[in-house]
Amino acid sequence: MTILTKTQLDSETKKFDDEVKAVEAWFKTPRFEGVKRPYSAKEVVAKRGTLPIEYASNVQAKKLWNIVQTHKKNKTASITYGSLDPIQVAQMGKYLETIYVSGWQCSSTASTSNEPGPDLADYPMDTVPNKVEHLFLAQCFHDRKQREERLSKSAAERAKMPFTDFLRPIVADGDTGHG
Repeated sequence: MTILTKTQLDSETKKFDDEVKAVEAWFKTPRFEGVKRPYSAKEVVAKRGTLPIEYASNVQAKKLWNIVQTHKKNKTASITYGSLDPIQVAQMGKYLETIYVSGWQCSSTASTSNEPGPDLADYPMDTVPNKVEHLFLAQCFHDRKQREERLSKSAAERAKMPFTDFLRPIVADGDTGHG
């Protein structure tokens, strides 16, 4: 155990206050327009640890939000279709903004019980999450592979190389079935 010095206490307070201000600003973004919270930014920050953590799911959710908002503004749609395996997800990354994972597809081809079934969501509860993890890890692999290849080249060579965003947001439709 350590007793903090005045300088360390001041630093702790400043970091906390800065983080509270950042969360308050984030709460006021268009993303949360109309959201009412029974808690304050100060209460949220007080419950966090001192080590900032950014989850991949949060990064992907922000990316999906931006895609949806852009299409809303432009009155367009994001066209996608279902993916079941790493090869499909890698190819889809080249041409689509999002990846769709259907509960029905998973129940028919990827159930952890290996028993195909109708679209009644009667597959094991981990079926869709397992498929999403499988596809996401494939996306991460292709992202790492592309980065390694690109960074082994000069900037001039990279300027001529195509770039694929393999980390497309995955929309998982793990529903309760019955259409």
